[in-house]
Amino acid sequence: MDQRASWLVSTGLLILFAYVSTYFPEHVGTFFLVYVLAVLAVTAIVAGRSAAAIYKDLEYVKSGKTLLSVSSSEVAKLKSRDRELNRELSAQTKAMVPQLVTPFVVMLALFIPAVREGALHGLASLVAQTNLSGQAGRFLTFLLFYGLLTLILYLVNYIAGRRLQRAGGRLDVPSFYLVTERGLVLEGRVPLKAPLTVQSVRVDTRRRFVELQVRSRSGLGGGVSRVRLYCENPRELEALLRSLTEERR
Repeated sequence: MDQRASWLVSTGLLILFAYVSTYFPEHVGTFFLVYVLAVLAVTAIVAGRSAAAIYKDLEYVKSGKTLLSVSSSEVAKLKSRDRELNRELSAQTKAMVPQLVTPFVVMLALFIPAVREGALHGLASLVAQTNLSGQAGRFLTFLLFYGLLTLILYLVNYIAGRRLQRAGGRLDVPSFYLVTERGLVLEGRVPLKAPLTVQSVRVDTRRRFVELQVRSRSGLGGGVSRVRLYCENPRELEALLRSLTEERR
């Protein structure tokens, strides 16, 4: 779903939630339950289709001729020598924590009566100044309530994504991987099918890794993410990866 369609769906849901809360308050709980079940069903369908595609690509990449296999022991040894890695991962964790915590805060605002009613009372006091009629005022109050919760989630996601992008993007460090003539397999379960579409290839011979910078469609703010591959001979790995990139195909 593109960004414009996502905004339209979000706006429609805000209006629908506010409408049900205003005119059918006795059915709000049922409506929330149906909404959650619908989201879970759609997520399961999408995940199932994605898993099938991943399995197909995984078998395809694995069936290619092996060019390089790096074990978990080798990666662990090289990671232990990289003193800068912990600092990078710590910065990434700090950026992710607000995004992980905020949904729980929003759930508290929705399902704990004292918190929900307190927020609604404060918003109702502001709406009262507009001199709207009873039902119209309640509708606007609920619309502001759900809108503020959505805005908080969006802002936290956006800020977390921006912080990660300033750090170069989300960092993924597979504990072991396989390079074949058909692509890469990360940790035996994540295929990257050739030709690889990468924005850049970074080599650090001192810290012994090759880092692929790729464009991600999801995650924290989307944007750029990094796949870091530790290897005793990073120049050899770089040559193999460049032979698999889109620009060489």
